[in-house]
Amino acid sequence: MLLFLLFPLANIKAQESLISVLTQTLVDADKAFIAKNYQKALLIYEDIAQTDEAPNNIDLRLARSYYFTYRYEKAIKHYKKYEKTKLEFPMEDYFYFAEALTSSDSTELALHYFKICMEKKPNNELYAGRIWRLSNLSYLYEDSIKNMAHYASLNSSHSELQMVQASDKEVYLISNMPQVEMIKKIDSKENSSFYNLRKIKTYEDPFSIVALNYENSEPAGQKLKVQFHLPAISIFDDGNQMVYASSAKRKNDKDNYPLQLYFAKKRKGKWVKNSDYEHNQPNFNISEPAISNDGKILIFSANFANGFGGKDLYRSIKTEEGWSPPENLGNSINTERDERFPFIYKSNLYFSTNGHPGLGGFDLYKAKLINGVYQEVENLGYPVNSTYDELSFTIDSLGQQGFLSSNRVNRGFDFDIYEFALDLQVYPLQVEGVVKFIEHNWMDSTELQVLSYVEMELIDRTVNSVVAETKTDANGKFNLKVPYYSEYKIRIRGEGLDGFVIFEVPKFAKQDVSYELVVVNDDFKNSLSEEND
Repeated sequence: MLLFLLFPLANIKAQESLISVLTQTLVDADKAFIAKNYQKALLIYEDIAQTDEAPNNIDLRLARSYYFTYRYEKAIKHYKKYEKTKLEFPMEDYFYFAEALTSSDSTELALHYFKICMEKKPNNELYAGRIWRLSNLSYLYEDSIKNMAHYASLNSSHSELQMVQASDKEVYLISNMPQVEMIKKIDSKENSSFYNLRKIKTYEDPFSIVALNYENSEPAGQKLKVQFHLPAISIFDDGNQMVYASSAKRKNDKDNYPLQLYFAKKRKGKWVKNSDYEHNQPNFNISEPAISNDGKILIFSANFANGFGGKDLYRSIKTEEGWSPPENLGNSINTERDERFPFIYKSNLYFSTNGHPGLGGFDLYKAKLINGVYQEVENLGYPVNSTYDELSFTIDSLGQQGFLSSNRVNRGFDFDIYEFALDLQVYPLQVEGVVKFIEHNWMDSTELQVLSYVEMELIDRTVNSVVAETKTDANGKFNLKVPYYSEYKIRIRGEGLDGFVIFEVPKFAKQDVSYELVVVNDDFKNSLSEEND
């Protein structure tokens, strides 16, 4: 007997319709991924992954999307799941997998997958560089005791992408903190508000070596009338002019609003657009500018077709005829991956890249310009760099302190600002010197006398506590151990003497830590009573 199973035609059509919708949805997600709208693609892939009809390689799609949205732990999770399917593992995904593992401190496993890449492409410099760096990570930690990266107090629940010093008491911040608008605008690629410009007042934190306090954050780009993103700026002409990147007013041939460069001047305290960069190209993104203070050298990141791959750094020179056509900085700087956020400091170029071997994803590097040629790039090491991503970088006129952006805390597209300091003094610090005496402040320096066998107390002024003691010898010489950085004073006591002198210790390392303390009796004899008051 033959048994016939009859299914309602409506159910069959419903299943066919569901498969058709799912197929179309997957196509939409793949198109979004190809267009580098990774966040949109990810949201669709996540929905598809919950269905029984999800394709076998859905974990590969998810892993790539998480990787390109800087969420490395989740990328690792899905790469591991995909690996178990025994399906073909594309070579570029071995590289992404290894990069994600590097950012998660899984060094040995990362090395394993980089070596697989090397086996498939034996002469690839990118893979060789990654293997060498992971095998020699100690080099990137050598100066960690001298450098500091401090989480800035201004950070919010939104992404802070770049901070630029405007003056001693003012900074400009690029953030996607929502602005007050009639219609709320959302960037679908990051699922957040668009980046915009803010101005913030600063003052020093008396209890920290590098930290600042911040107040009065306010929008600063209203008159620029940017439609969508304003993701990067560079200030020149002593703070009176600016070059900035922003979304173009019109779509290009790819149906996008590309990032282009524009110039602005400060008028009555407000930034007003002055002109367009004459070599803007609507079919490419041109962004993250750096300009010299005299306004003659412009370096920026762009994805031009003639580059080495991804985003490269280009230079343009201001002449009497205008700006020279963009010139690629060459393969000593640029790689097959992305170079971003250049910063010009004297003859040094600082920039971020995920193309040179480093600690994690994007690291910060320095290259020195000698005779018009950029020399070998130098990784800035830990803790300026981390196993995650560091993007923007600015430094002060002394080349010692500045700001960087990193997603080392919140991961993904959520970047924060860090205040950093380079080449700090290491403590405890052994100092030496001599104590001398002069009766009146108007007397000639030849009349200075050494103070023999006087007692010295090093006092931390912030807690008014003695932290070290010593005594001068017959020649007035002393040795003193300073335990940590702080504001200090020294109490000097001897025959007929008892008073205080201010003692400044260096914030940054210097070769000479020898001091000459001069006690001027006119001032010194009053210091004890003033201190007690």
